[in-house]
Amino acid sequence: MKPASSMRSMPLSRRAFIRGGARVALLSSTFGASALLSACGGAGDDQSVTETPKLSTIENFRDVAGMGEGYPTVDGARLRRGVFYRSGALTPDDADAAALARLSLSAVHDLRVVGEASLAPDRVPSGAVRETHEIAPIDVAAAAPADAAAASAWIVERQRQLVTDPVARLQFGLLLTQLARVSGPQVVHGTAGKDRTGWAAALLLSIADVPLDVIIQDYLLTNTVAQTQIDARMTAHATRLGTDTQTVVPLYQAQSATIEAAFDEMHREYGTLSRYLAQGLSMTSADVAMLRAKLIA
Repeated sequence: MKPASSMRSMPLSRRAFIRGGARVALLSSTFGASALLSACGGAGDDQSVTETPKLSTIENFRDVAGMGEGYPTVDGARLRRGVFYRSGALTPDDADAAALARLSLSAVHDLRVVGEASLAPDRVPSGAVRETHEIAPIDVAAAAPADAAAASAWIVERQRQLVTDPVARLQFGLLLTQLARVSGPQVVHGTAGKDRTGWAAALLLSIADVPLDVIIQDYLLTNTVAQTQIDARMTAHATRLGTDTQTVVPLYQAQSATIEAAFDEMHREYGTLSRYLAQGLSMTSADVAMLRAKLIA
């Protein structure tokens, strides 16, 4: 697993691709970020942000913007917390459901296909609408790698497919468009909140011009936040295969090489983030601008 410091040695083209690719001119000099937020009922700077709850029955629940003052952008701004959350399946017990209710969520975006969702149905907070964006899961449980290198190659290839698959592109585009247009706090989730959800969060951070080093560190936070669940899955998988746990680590732990592969695929196919959003995800510049306005404090 590469540390974030290794990102400093990555090709300049990739760093520049993330650094500047999502900058979008707002609709006019007088209709800027604050006006866009006002028009869509978004959060304003004067609103207090409810502290992100620590939920014991919802895996990997966290604020897309990070903690404290929020993640920095390349221009020295900070992300606005309390706007977008990410998690695994939304199956809280009563205590966690009460904590979720205090966030006043307006929408729950479920990235799972019908079969997955039926196994662990969402418990949608009162006042929130459940939206579905069916993206095929990365079925790591079906993988039988011979060693850790094979496991890494397997997950990297499937992460690339999240960028190229037409259905995935359609659904990620619809997701980001709804995140832009729906007012109020929203949560995006899959089953474990690592692969599909991780890519959605990485796109939001990229749109906000968060440095790639920080985006990767955010992706790797899954290993800390969901360590107990990850360890249990790795142990069970290794036992089924009759191998050691290290063989299946790349399938379950978030690794920098995995998310880097998605960015590499985007860069190879589209050249810039703006072209990926416009051509790959069919997003309008106004919706991208709205996301930036919501994300940046």
